[in-house]
Amino acid sequence: MRMITGLALSAILALNTAPALAQDTTKPTTEPAPAATPMPNEEDQVVAIVNGESIRLSRLQDALHAFGKDLGQLDPQTFYITIMDRVIDQDLAARAGKDAGLLDTSAVKARLKAAQDAVLADAYMQKIGEEAMSEVALRRRYEALGKDGIKQVKASHILVKTEELAKEIIELLGLGGDFVALAKEHSVGPSGPRGGDLGFFGEGQMVPPFSKAAFALEAGEYTKTPVQTEFGFHVIKVMETKQVPPPPFYEAAPKLAEEARTEAMIAALTKLREDATIQRFTPDGSPIELKRVPAD
Repeated sequence: MRMITGLALSAILALNTAPALAQDTTKPTTEPAPAATPMPNEEDQVVAIVNGESIRLSRLQDALHAFGKDLGQLDPQTFYITIMDRVIDQDLAARAGKDAGLLDTSAVKARLKAAQDAVLADAYMQKIGEEAMSEVALRRRYEALGKDGIKQVKASHILVKTEELAKEIIELLGLGGDFVALAKEHSVGPSGPRGGDLGFFGEGQMVPPFSKAAFALEAGEYTKTPVQTEFGFHVIKVMETKQVPPPPFYEAAPKLAEEARTEAMIAALTKLREDATIQRFTPDGSPIELKRVPAD
């Protein structure tokens, strides 16, 4: 017995018929033929027909995301049938609700609008992301990398548990203290015994606050305020910087695609907010005034 993943389910759902439902063709049957026969569709196969309406492969795949985790460990055949039965039950109940006039109730209308808005928002952001990740766009980003190369920094850090100690270390550095010696004495990180040396690394290879602080420094500079991450408080010193050639396009493409997708989605949402008139209220109806934090 094993847990069926999304890929495994897709493989199962791609079958025209499930093994347990296959008809035994080795002996004649007098059972009547079904009222309708699913027509093959490579893109979205019909997997069931309920009261004359087709249920397609994509519905079962959507259902997998909705409640697949609730099913636990099942063999592939049982998992397939269980997902299908959930969708069939949903369709039957939805039809009954429609016949009962529930589509006209304010509560159902509100929930349908919320569901529609969620689907549309997701589809729009996916469209924005996909457009940003076209090969032409990624090639442009890759070419821009090659002009000056990719910056790497060689940095050391002193990791401590409290902000107060980090500030004391920064003060000692300002008085001429030796960074390596202070790291060996105070750093609780694994690089402490070697003076905090982290070697060379590229942008994005460290946690965001650390990376942002390190790449803002020139060679020989150290952070004048503690840098907080989930590991504690860091004092960072950049020892050296260099430019290295970018990796081959096929290696760089996944990271470039994720960067392009994220930037495009943030830019789209920022533009939508700038063009919108937005008012916010507390539960009692009082207006909420948000304080704008200036960008760094």
